[in-house]
Amino acid sequence: MTSYEPLLAHPWIARVDPAGTGGLAVTADPAALAVRREPGRPPVLGDLVAEHLEHWEEVYDWTYRSGQGAHRPDLDLSGWRATDTGRPLPAGHMAEWADRTAELVLRHRPSRLLELGCGTGMLLHRLHPHLKGYVGTDLAEHVVTRLNGLGLDGVTVVRAAAHEIGGDAVRAALAGLGERPDCVLLNSVTQCFPSVEYLAAVLHDAIGLVTPGGTVVVGDVRHSGLLDEHCRLLEAGSAERAAQRAAADTELLFDPATLAAAVASAGRRVTIGLFAKTLTDDTELTRYRFDAVLHVEPPQSPPAALRHWDDLGPDPMAALARLSGPVRVAGIPNGLFEHGAPTGASLRAALRGRDGAVLLDPDDPMRLQVAIPAAAGATPLDALAGVGRPHEPLGAFARARLAEVARRELRRAGLPIPERLTVRTPSGPGHDAASVAREAADADRAGRLALARLIGRAPEPVPDSALTHLIGRAPEPVPDSALTHLPPAVRRFDEIALRALTRLVAGVAPPGTPRTAEQIMAALGVAPRHEWIVRRWLEVLAAEGTVRRDHDGRFATVTPGDAAEDSAADLDRACADLGYPAQMATFYRTALARLPELLRDEIMAQALLFPDGDLLTSLGKDQHNVSNTYLNAAMGQVVGRAAATRTGPLRVVELGGGAGGSTAAALDGLGDARVDYLFTDVSRFFTMAAEDRYGDRLRYALLDINADLVAQGAVRAGADVVIAANVLHCARHAGRSLRWIRELLAPGGLLVLTEAIREHYLVLATMQFLLSPREGEPGLGAGDRRGGTGRVFLTGRELPAELAEAGLRPILELPRAGSPLAAPAQHLFVATRL
Repeated sequence: MTSYEPLLAHPWIARVDPAGTGGLAVTADPAALAVRREPGRPPVLGDLVAEHLEHWEEVYDWTYRSGQGAHRPDLDLSGWRATDTGRPLPAGHMAEWADRTAELVLRHRPSRLLELGCGTGMLLHRLHPHLKGYVGTDLAEHVVTRLNGLGLDGVTVVRAAAHEIGGDAVRAALAGLGERPDCVLLNSVTQCFPSVEYLAAVLHDAIGLVTPGGTVVVGDVRHSGLLDEHCRLLEAGSAERAAQRAAADTELLFDPATLAAAVASAGRRVTIGLFAKTLTDDTELTRYRFDAVLHVEPPQSPPAALRHWDDLGPDPMAALARLSGPVRVAGIPNGLFEHGAPTGASLRAALRGRDGAVLLDPDDPMRLQVAIPAAAGATPLDALAGVGRPHEPLGAFARARLAEVARRELRRAGLPIPERLTVRTPSGPGHDAASVAREAADADRAGRLALARLIGRAPEPVPDSALTHLIGRAPEPVPDSALTHLPPAVRRFDEIALRALTRLVAGVAPPGTPRTAEQIMAALGVAPRHEWIVRRWLEVLAAEGTVRRDHDGRFATVTPGDAAEDSAADLDRACADLGYPAQMATFYRTALARLPELLRDEIMAQALLFPDGDLLTSLGKDQHNVSNTYLNAAMGQVVGRAAATRTGPLRVVELGGGAGGSTAAALDGLGDARVDYLFTDVSRFFTMAAEDRYGDRLRYALLDINADLVAQGAVRAGADVVIAANVLHCARHAGRSLRWIRELLAPGGLLVLTEAIREHYLVLATMQFLLSPREGEPGLGAGDRRGGTGRVFLTGRELPAELAEAGLRPILELPRAGSPLAAPAQHLFVATRL
């Protein structure tokens, strides 16, 4: 018997590896960390998830039994202590906290309410006189017994966890209400949840339960975006101690983007109101927390006008009193973080007597907003979409618990316990804020190192290329300061394309001679399958101001189209700065010169892009531009990290593998890790080419993202990682394709995709011809957020929104905002299955 077998026999342990001299690394089984949802039944919890909840049950049962902090029945503050001092929070402050929460709930006039995690009943006492019926749940048997013993009319409290909404005890209690509840309340509860996956399971059940027009109130949420700020304050500015404290935090914190992602796939229309804390005293409850109200299938309301705080004049507080709704005032600095600015409490006072609300800025937790009326504060999920930065305690809990289990099992087997015992958790749920930041930094570094290697072996550069000065340097990560040439190069691309398209339209719709889109296309002789491209060109040119659209929808250029052709050197230099080979500059230049023939289908874009017919060589060269090099290496780092924490061979499915640029990067990142890699494409040409290149190292199949992948032969829940590099924009309906992709992912599985998140005008004028559908085929994006506009790429808001609605939570995005690498707008997204 090896020393590993007693550990591998334990159901929570999936993998054991030697780690250095005498060390041991134990990897948790993903199933132990998973929350599996089944229609019509309570979620099935992995063993470590269940243990985490049992830990909190024991903590609160003991706390409530101790009775420390009980002032009166409606103000039992047992367990409420300040983080910095450990002393009880002031009773008056806590009474205001409970009153404000009750007001928030009652503002929506519920009549039948289910409270999950009712605790000692502070809110029960404030709410039940205004309700027809109340059902409360809690895990602590002591408070369940005590609250039922009060004999309050229409009140029932049952012992149940938050995820047991569909369990027998809660169902029986809800039956006594006569109808479904119109409000589900979770106040100061979510911080005890183990992971976002568990949060999503609870919220999906709550959203599914309430009546149309009802609410799910998620109160007293600790904002993950303020965790570092809170820890710095607690540690007197020591960055090292603050980081350690943040990583060790044992509660769940999340932000609005994470909340939106958690509820987006619930199957009902939801808007979210994000409410700032407006308590009078400056405490951690006021500074670092917020309330969220989920409106389920709300009635349609008129859009609110948007005003900015700085535009309200020299006395914005007085101007606020004169505003009439519906209006939202954004950009309000929070006086708790910025001296001299208004606080939530002062804004609340300014709104007294009016139907208004103080909101939290969804993108900046240190800023506030105001909505008049309060209903104008409800925000569609798409406006909150993005990559959240939650802090999940499950990973740290699992590591500590598995270390105990491993030592215990080794002792029982009479085997030595290694001095160094490391516990790993698989990629996916349970990441704390520090590990998420670390993984993003590692992926970013891998991408920048790849850029350094690319530049170091670059062929003879175009004269005056901005990359020239980097050649010959040692391979260090390329810093932003060496990439400042990227934004102007992208702008040159756009300007060259806009001038070419304007010249083309000016030939048939000169200034003063407006033409309809149909007339313009007829004059140009546009083939029917390319009409969508011309319509998109006209929309872009009108938005850019080079073409004017009149009230009848006709178009005419603003200036004559006799401007000189752009210098070939400008395009060559822009291509070189972005890392494109000379062949791409030749393609762009030729395509712009031959736009009339491309539009008439007299020449195919493929013939210009691959003039010698060598498709693989041409595409392979294009893979090594700056964006692809950076993103592919970052992707390889992510995939390699996933392989290091999996029990057996990492199961990878690559969709739309094409010329294999991303395949090579993924295999580089995997190194000698064990892998079961399925390379797929819609074309047998590419799968056969990949087989010639990689042989039996990979498996090969045909898969089309525009059809059900499982029905095509892919294995449901059979992939740890799905790679989709620059392929999602080819989907006719991105959301539907993402749902098919989700079906391939095992618990904790990752989708790793790269996509452009903005429209590049040079691509729009040239490469777009490759995407024109065959006759009779539907166009791209007709049913998703592109809405049949002719836009090929989803925006930076739309793509996370499509992921979330498909049940995929975005957890990482690169490059970071503000980096010159963001200028080409090619991004890496990593999402995990919810």
